[in-house]
Amino acid sequence: MKKEFGKTKNGETITAYTIKNKSGMSATLIDFGATLVKLEVPDKNGKMKDVVLGYDDVKSYEEGETFFGAVIGRNCNRVCDGKVTLDGVTYQMDQNDNENNLHSGLKGVDKICWTVLQDSNDSSVTFICKSNDMEQGLPGNVTITVTYSISDDNEFLITYDAVSDKKTIINLTNHSYFNLNGHYKGSIENHELQINADYYNPVIDAKSIPTEENAPVEGTVFDFRTPKTVGQDIEADEVQLKYVGGYDHNYVVNGNTGDLRPFATLYSPESGIFMEFMSDQTGTQFYSGNFVGDQTGKGGFAYHKRSGLCLEPQYIPNAMNFIPEGDVDSPVFDADERYHSVSIFKFSVK
Repeated sequence: MKKEFGKTKNGETITAYTIKNKSGMSATLIDFGATLVKLEVPDKNGKMKDVVLGYDDVKSYEEGETFFGAVIGRNCNRVCDGKVTLDGVTYQMDQNDNENNLHSGLKGVDKICWTVLQDSNDSSVTFICKSNDMEQGLPGNVTITVTYSISDDNEFLITYDAVSDKKTIINLTNHSYFNLNGHYKGSIENHELQINADYYNPVIDAKSIPTEENAPVEGTVFDFRTPKTVGQDIEADEVQLKYVGGYDHNYVVNGNTGDLRPFATLYSPESGIFMEFMSDQTGTQFYSGNFVGDQTGKGGFAYHKRSGLCLEPQYIPNAMNFIPEGDVDSPVFDADERYHSVSIFKFSVK
């Protein structure tokens, strides 16, 4: 099903596409930024809950700075000083976040209109876009496709594919903010989170660039190997938390990059909704929504700090500047080398 969502400031018509399964779970996506604007899943009482933050109008997505539900690329997360060196040539990206590049800067694929492929159907929709050579300050014409689908087992799947005609950086993710109590229900600090990671990447300072260290989570506030509430340690006297106002760190997920494996689980005792998160990426950025700020979301509801949390599968942030090319954990891709990644969010109740 599709319907008009609104128009951009340049007059482009934005369309919303709704996909669903036989049990009623549904997702609504728009072709602006290939953005997830609504994800409805059943709670423990069988009532449908919209569990992602978002907006009701195109203008808010155009002007918003929180990346609600968008595909981030060509490179998600932060690049130190916005600089990338490939084959001895240094490329300068936008410095839009504390002198660093964040989420590809001011011309990321989250701020453009994508095209929907004709083979989309009731339970699946595929978006495609092209990032031209030297857009975002990076070389290569890159073609990106993202497919969203819903299975009859209440799995929400995101499949990413990309290829460039020159060596470049490719590191894609989705920036959805989850609140399993419903997008309008306030803080996610009561959610129980588990992350399958023995290591995380500390940040150097408040600019949020990680060190090259894979630091053990054991004995720290970053240990989510056993489920605990997001809020249990979030205000602890820990400098890493103080740097970023809570959690905003990459976790190096146990297992091998390229293998689809369990990343994390998220559970809300209030709604009974349980989410299992799987991906084939190196790690996931756990962001506790520290900088959502006071703003108006869907339905006129107020969003605030920690109204939603993100689990963003990706390569280690800034990896292109310290992990050798050719390594499985490097986001550097040669010309015609295919980037492919899958993420699955499976919903149930307990």
